Amino acid sequence: MNSSKNQTLEFSSAGSAIINSASSSPAGTFGAIQFLKDSTLDAVTTSKVTNPTLLLTSFTAGTVLYGEFTGVSISGGLVALHRF
Repeated sequence: MNSSKNQTLEFSSAGSAIINSASSSPAGTFGAIQFLKDSTLDAVTTSKVTNPTLLLTSFTAGTVLYGEFTGVSISGGLVALHRF
């Protein structure tokens, strides 16, 4: 990522989407998945992360995953998807 994308991600000026288990993943590209509550990832779509199926597990609140994600589904909890 170049510095302008880092600044965009850091300050969330590109926007964020909040999803829970009842929400579908919004369209777009996301640079971070922030877990606001303990959550379980059911599905993640990415072409820039090696072995993404290893991410299909539970994460505690406060965890942040960085990468380039285009789809996320959770079975419980609450996450913020930060655009970049």
